[in-house]
Amino acid sequence: MSSFLSLVKKPEIAKKITSIALGKFDGFHIAHQKLFEALDEEGAILCIEADSGELLPKKYRDFYAPKPLYHLPLRIVKNKSDKEFVDFLLKILPCLKKIIVGYDFRFGKNRHYYPFDLKKHFKGEVCVIKEVFCDNLSVHSGLIKELLQNGNVKEASKLLGRNFEIWGSIIKGQGIGRKQCYATLNLSVKDFIIPQEGVYAGFIQLGSQKKTNACYPAVIFVGNRLSTDKSFAIEGHLLGLEIEIKHKKAGFYFVQKIRDNAYFSSLVHLKKQISKDIEKAYKILKINPKQVNPKRSDNG
Repeated sequence: MSSFLSLVKKPEIAKKITSIALGKFDGFHIAHQKLFEALDEEGAILCIEADSGELLPKKYRDFYAPKPLYHLPLRIVKNKSDKEFVDFLLKILPCLKKIIVGYDFRFGKNRHYYPFDLKKHFKGEVCVIKEVFCDNLSVHSGLIKELLQNGNVKEASKLLGRNFEIWGSIIKGQGIGRKQCYATLNLSVKDFIIPQEGVYAGFIQLGSQKKTNACYPAVIFVGNRLSTDKSFAIEGHLLGLEIEIKHKKAGFYFVQKIRDNAYFSSLVHLKKQISKDIEKAYKILKINPKQVNPKRSDNG
């Protein structure tokens, strides 16, 4: 993602942009995608945000962006009037002919202005995308966050249009899993919203966010390790795979919650429960355990 103001230094690029989608776009969910579909061939995406409570932090959005993506800090435009806001856009994008916003778009000082205020000052086309529904639910970031907080990653993923994901750095864990239970990959995560504590079926992608990097089926745990050191952890067990981890980063993709977090009186009982979790994960992910290669090297 590039800064929107970087276009000031590159007027040759700015002059090519004829349409722009405006919004916070913190999740790149299916309603946001409707705005992107309305962009013309020389369109661009402008994220106006305050860097808080993001479903998908800025650095991970380029992967899903169908058009060039630019970031504009909210503080730069939050106190502008409707006319000042439009003038600001046109100063940087002199060939702008179309502005695309959602039905609930608000902007300017105290979020006082609406899409019709854009129409008053912009001579080009202002395209307002209607409310988008999925399973009779209005698709918006607030609802997706609520679903994640309740552990309903399956429904949240429907609204996102992809499996909910978090990315982070691979860190050293307790070492108990590999020796006495099931080996896990531990993740240190920043900026992402974390789903409700519990055990989930999902996938793990090792390395960077690339289409060419393989995703491995996994059981993912989020929460305080009640049965051991009580500390918070995000860790995943690769199903039926023994992989030498060479990468420093990984992405965890959540498909469906298996159960709530729970305390077990011994590692023996914990291991039995994880075994049951693994069986459920295979069924949820529709994977035959016999078809999983038990040994594989991670060449990234």
